[in-house]
Amino acid sequence: METARAVAAALAMVAGLSAVPASAETLTIEGLYPARTRAAADVESLVVERFGGRDGRALSFALEGMLAELSVYGQPYFRVVAERSTAPADAVLSGIADAVVESQSIEETRKECVEEDGNGKCLRKEDVKIKCQRRTVTLNPSVRMARIDDGAIVYQRQIYQRDQIVICPDRNASRSVPDTVDALIGNVVAEVRLDIAPVYRTESIRVLEVRKGLDKDQSNRFREALKATDRNPQGACDIWQALDGEVPGQSSIVFNLALCAEQRGELDDALVRYRQAQTLLPRERGINAAFDRINARQAAEADYAERETRVSEDRR
Repeated sequence: METARAVAAALAMVAGLSAVPASAETLTIEGLYPARTRAAADVESLVVERFGGRDGRALSFALEGMLAELSVYGQPYFRVVAERSTAPADAVLSGIADAVVESQSIEETRKECVEEDGNGKCLRKEDVKIKCQRRTVTLNPSVRMARIDDGAIVYQRQIYQRDQIVICPDRNASRSVPDTVDALIGNVVAEVRLDIAPVYRTESIRVLEVRKGLDKDQSNRFREALKATDRNPQGACDIWQALDGEVPGQSSIVFNLALCAEQRGELDDALVRYRQAQTLLPRERGINAAFDRINARQAAEADYAERETRVSEDRR
């Protein structure tokens, strides 16, 4: 149960990447991004073996649960086949996991009263040293995915995770060693999830605000667009579109309209506008970041469409 909670918490952090709240002066960009290991993401069905090592069983169960629940666009992404089932599978996920706990004596400083008045009120405090124990918990499992038909390894990684617990006579540890191991297992599962499957992510991207080249009325409307980005992003984009007709080539407007196109999912149009913005703002880091986002999204959508076509054909 604790492992399940730790996995849920770690995966919630991954989901947090896809739930960044929009704020003033940003536009929210949503889209599908590719797995870190595209060959693993190409797998349709897999078996999760019981991992070796003292903590391998807990890790394999946690991975199996995550994979069974993993969805993209509301549809299950992997078909998880029971280990001893005779049902066909494309790949097998295996590995080994052993947590290591190391203890070290440390000292911490506390303020203690060394002089009191007759009423018990402290008159003077001094620093005193107390003996504590620092326990370092390390988990460095090896995880591997291999195709069954030809034995090719499509994913292999060691995922290093570490945390510390300090235990003092005057203070209980925030969590036990087993709870810490469960949390590290959750972190490993979250890493594997990002490695082997695409993820839908939301980001809040800051718009540009420089109003150079605008007259007073245009500048005021530009400011209104900035205020509208949070509550009415389409309204903000409409204002910038109108201003673009009046002041073509104004750098902030060109960039912001590229961001508007990206937000709408019109990625080809966004690329054209970002290229125009790059000629005006060659040192703007946000433009290269936008190119990276769009390239990743286009690759993820192409991979997903190809995979879905193949899966549909296999089901006929």
